[in-house]
Formats: sequence, structure tokens, C-alpha cells
Amino acid sequence: MVTYRLRALEPGDLGVLLSWENNPSHWIAGQRTSPFSKDTLEKYIAASGRDFWETGQMRWVLCEAYADRPLGLIDVFGAKRLHLRAEVGILIAPEMRGQGLARAGMRLLQAWARDYAMLETLSAQVYTDNAPALATFTQAGFTRSGTWQRWVKTPQGWKDVALFQWSPDR
Repeated sequence: MVTYRLRALEPGDLGVLLSWENNPSHWIAGQRTSPFSKDTLEKYIAASGRDFWETGQMRWVLCEAYADRPLGLIDVFGAKRLHLRAEVGILIAPEMRGQGLARAGMRLLQAWARDYAMLETLSAQVYTDNAPALATFTQAGFTRSGTWQRWVKTPQGWKDVALFQWSPDR
């Protein structure tokens, strides 16, 4: 059985980060409209070693337990120390999708959120037509707490957004 781990960004991740972040098909999920420059991502990686509560965000690289090859990214962002909550987003390498990596990564992230960041709540916003992401968050124990209708404008038209929440105590 393959096991996975989360690790911090490394300078060697620049190539894959450029590829994934600058893939226009990923911009819709991240609500981005333009590519990142190499310089911008180099600076981002260099600054990524700061503490989660200092920056309010953390980007994790999902990889196999004994290998460093990036299989995906998990972002924790928008952290609110007073309320002990943060948002989460996941990107799995296109060629690795459909193998349960998002669920495995989410379990690892939930353990970190509970045991180290001591977060009370993780939340996620998922397009209602993204069946794999809806399944991932549901299977990870997130509760669907609502829907924002016609919330995000995309080239394909307006999209509804499902709201998910997870708490380690529930």
C-alpha cells in the first residue's frame, strides 16, 4: 500500500508550480485570470518557510512517503487566529487524478490542522458541478453547509458554489 506525506515547498518545485499554476484550466478553480511569472513564484517559494500563523496561509506538497515528486498541492489560506479557522483548496496533478490522492492528502491535512495548527474549522468552496471535489470533501467528513447560487462568473457561465465545513470535534 502506498502511503503519502505533506511537505513544504522547495526551490526544486518551481517547474511543477509554474506548470500547474499557469495552466489556464486551473485558473477557473482558483479564480485567477493571468499567469504567474517565474520571478513571482521564486519569491513565493522563498517566503513560504514562514510560520502559518504569521502569514495566514500554508501551501503543502503532496508526495509519496519516500519520494519528493509532487503529486498535488494543498493550500490552507485565509486563516483567522481569533476564530481558529482557515480555508482549504486542493490541486492534484492531472495525470494522477482519480486515484484517491485528494482524500489521502485531505486526511493528512486534517491531522495537521487538528494536532499542530489547532484549528477549530476548515472550510472549502467547491463548484457544484465538480463531482470529484464534492465527493472528496464529503468523504473527508466535511459537512455541506450551504450553496451560493450564481456566485462565480466563468467563461462557461455562472457557477454555483457549495460551502463545506469540517471540525475535528464533530
